[in-house]
Amino acid sequence: MLLGMPALVEFASINQLVELCLKLNLNFIELNMNLPYNFIQNLPPLELKRITKETNIKFTMHMPDEADLGSFYESVRRGYVQLFSDTLDWAKEAGVDLLNLHIQEGAKMTMPDRKIYIYDQYSEEFTKNFADSIKILSKKAQENNIILAIENSSNFGKHYIQDTLDKALTYPNIKLTWDTGHDAVSGFKDQEYLMKKQDHIAHMHLHDAKGNNDHQALFDGELDINKLLGFAQLKNIRVLIEVKTKEALVKSINRLS
Repeated sequence: MLLGMPALVEFASINQLVELCLKLNLNFIELNMNLPYNFIQNLPPLELKRITKETNIKFTMHMPDEADLGSFYESVRRGYVQLFSDTLDWAKEAGVDLLNLHIQEGAKMTMPDRKIYIYDQYSEEFTKNFADSIKILSKKAQENNIILAIENSSNFGKHYIQDTLDKALTYPNIKLTWDTGHDAVSGFKDQEYLMKKQDHIAHMHLHDAKGNNDHQALFDGELDINKLLGFAQLKNIRVLIEVKTKEALVKSINRLS
């Protein structure tokens, strides 16, 4: 089982990430396009290939959190599809074989007695928009031998999200990421869907949670970390230790050791 670490906001260069990854004896780094120093224009593909050749550290990429492939605005959706397409080209050159992404639950209107999700109310249009985007990207992902893994963000329990995921998963190279902390925050509603689609899970974001507070160091919260690691080992999927600070990462890895 391969273990990895995320790009950290407290760092400012890929060299700092590689140094810590080597120190902790981890296998991969998940770069993050929310962070400017991880933007693809700031990471020459040949430099990543050199790092992998010299250190055996591999890389995955987390797409921007706000990227909305189901947006009702065609220009916005087209822009995100282009960003993903550019990233797939970059990833092929850099030797990156997995891009992680979110599916957006969309805007919501707060009523006196409930919340109405606009993508739910117009679910057919949302599903079509997302699936149309995924169809385009799936083709390039398959050509480039790259996985696009859709991560749960406490929203896989929503029926319109599930219907959209069901459609997306029919396309080649489209898989799922199980984020354990987001799952806990959802009251484990995410997990109900994920277990139905467990053969599509290609990636895990592992972090602990206490109630609604996720991204805790491993064994600081309420999750059965060993059981989750056992699932990952059984399914032979990579595990990203997705805590957000160097201190929490070091603590987590030491506890695993």
